[in-house]
Amino acid sequence: MCTSPGGDAMRTEFHRDAALEQLKRAEVPRPIAWTVHAADAAELADRGERCQVRRCRNPVTVVTWRWWRSTEVARVLLAEHLVCTDHGQKFAERHHIEVEPPSATPRANPFKASQ
Repeated sequence: MCTSPGGDAMRTEFHRDAALEQLKRAEVPRPIAWTVHAADAAELADRGERCQVRRCRNPVTVVTWRWWRSTEVARVLLAEHLVCTDHGQKFAERHHIEVEPPSATPRANPFKASQ
């Protein structure tokens, strides 16, 4: 019986390293932030949704999206946050972007229960 590692372990390591190299080259979109339509903001307030920043209890007015690379799952992932105007503006300043204006019409199915 052979106790030394076989070729399978080396092959697995090679594929993992190749996947990580591919992930490093993957294009990650720029963050975006947009203002929620007034009707959608009212519905979120009726459901009791508040700014997702710790200790902030202001109503939701801005949605932020930020993409990031995860080496654990070897993919580009998306983080979405519902935040107040102040925290949305701080996010935009931090990422050197503008908060986009609200759409002309409310969403058909606004923000289904995310949690």
